[in-house]
Amino acid sequence: SAAGAQKPSTAAFFIFDPTLVPEGARPSEEECADAKIVYYSPSCASAEEKRSQVGLIEGLVAFAAMFSGGKGPLKVLRTKQLAFSVLEAEPNTWMVLCMRLAEAAPPDSKAPAPTGVAAQEPGTRYDEDGLADNALQAVLRNCYSVFRLLHGEIQSFVKEQSRHKLFDLLEDFVPAFLETVDAGEVSIFQELDGFHYSPVERNSCVSIHCFLDKLQEQFPCIRHSALLYNAHLIYTSLSLSDMRVLYSYLVSFGGAVSNHKLNRGPFGRIPTAASQPGGGSSSFGRAFLLTEEEDFLLGVSRRPTSSGAGSGPASVFVPAVYLAEGGAGQLVALTYRGAMLVLIFEEKTPLDARLLESVRAACTKPTGDGLSLADLLPHLAPQHQQVAEREDEYRFVYYNHTNHALRLSNQPGGSRTLLGGSRPGNVGPKPQERPLLCPLHATLSDPQVKCREVSWKSADRGWICAKRWREREFYLLLDGASTSLSKCQEECARFASIHFSNIFMM
Repeated sequence: SAAGAQKPSTAAFFIFDPTLVPEGARPSEEECADAKIVYYSPSCASAEEKRSQVGLIEGLVAFAAMFSGGKGPLKVLRTKQLAFSVLEAEPNTWMVLCMRLAEAAPPDSKAPAPTGVAAQEPGTRYDEDGLADNALQAVLRNCYSVFRLLHGEIQSFVKEQSRHKLFDLLEDFVPAFLETVDAGEVSIFQELDGFHYSPVERNSCVSIHCFLDKLQEQFPCIRHSALLYNAHLIYTSLSLSDMRVLYSYLVSFGGAVSNHKLNRGPFGRIPTAASQPGGGSSSFGRAFLLTEEEDFLLGVSRRPTSSGAGSGPASVFVPAVYLAEGGAGQLVALTYRGAMLVLIFEEKTPLDARLLESVRAACTKPTGDGLSLADLLPHLAPQHQQVAEREDEYRFVYYNHTNHALRLSNQPGGSRTLLGGSRPGNVGPKPQERPLLCPLHATLSDPQVKCREVSWKSADRGWICAKRWREREFYLLLDGASTSLSKCQEECARFASIHFSNIFMM
């Protein structure tokens, strides 16, 4: 039915600070309520609706704090139709994501009629299990992490700029970010937001270090660097926490990775003068279109020809970034035949087309000593393909919480990724299986439950076996609705022996 097929959707997003007060003497109650609202989307909502929603969450946060003990502030709130996710992004700065639940499919007409309280409940029923609380919380954390990456801390921005400029910036950033959140596709990959690593031999790893050291000697204004191949991380000089946010923003989306992520919907926004630092708009989702094997995603477009004529003046787009551990800088991303070189320049470096073209030439021209992308790629590509094209016997998802490694299985039968391009086969869980992993992950992560293994099965699907030991966890997906529990446990033990034979897992 239409109701049963309906997806959950975003109802509201708002930021408030309960410590803010209006200017002037003897403000009214409405003015006090409005002063606490930093931002509210949709902006077309009535003033009364904004005050009501913000006041509700503010009151519940304060009430829950009296009983939370050491469990932290309020994070989740559910009503019949809505799911609220609450995050204290900064001290006294609260972000709230409100999702409208999908309508549940009507009960089977052949099933016996409900009795008691259930029979007396009038009106529409809603799918209360369709959105996992932990996944929504992960979406909210990612929203703040990306905003902080591109624009710095909210309170610091207000001190350096103004609250009015913050509102204008959020008016551009928030709708663009929410456009990328498909509530029907919220899954475990919002929580397990890690790196797809690419294997590298020892000699190649040494060559990469030498290449990047040489590049930084030639251009001392480069503070940090990272190298990816086919959107898989090979090397980074950034801290894992900073690189994780940067990787998520540049190439990762819903479990898939691609160098072209920022060129495709729901991203693919056009760089403008207003999206440059201080321009008033957000740089979120904006990048140059990759049209050649060797091109800047973030940097300079329309390179001049050898004669210097070109097709017009070069356009420079280098967004500012604010790393939690690495400080403020400028972000440049250069792609070369499947590789992506990510560079963080010093904040005050005047980056123009001439300097960026010099960097491009130093990275892509063969040197003969193995210290350029042109020299490195013939070694990196086959090493990556050897693993990427290998077919796995089982379908699985693996995550390591120590280095944030995310590994999805490869199966035969070519398919398309979420971000475009082909891949060896169906990677990891099927789309309809992804939401099912969220409650299993929540069970394994709950310190009160202390569960290390859990298996789940429905009547029309095979088993999903989830297991965690110390910092590693995996989800084994077995096809066959008639598979028994004992067979599931046998397959799980066999899978663990194949992939973790050198790791002690109980």
